[in-house]
Amino acid sequence: MYGWMAIVIFVLIGHEIEKTDPVFWFMMQIAMLEGFLTSIPVNWWLIKKGIKEKM
Repeated sequence: MYGWMAIVIFVLIGHEIEKTDPVFWFMMQIAMLEGFLTSIPVNWWLIKKGIKEKM
């Protein structure tokens, strides 16, 4: 999430976005989806290795 928001703030928009701006919350939704998708392979691997239990 932090990585995506840094790209949005420093590269795509070029300045900090107000927390009351709908663009900020839309970008946060994208960041949350990206975080979820990147965690899936790690969680599968941890479960396969027996390090983590299934929920």
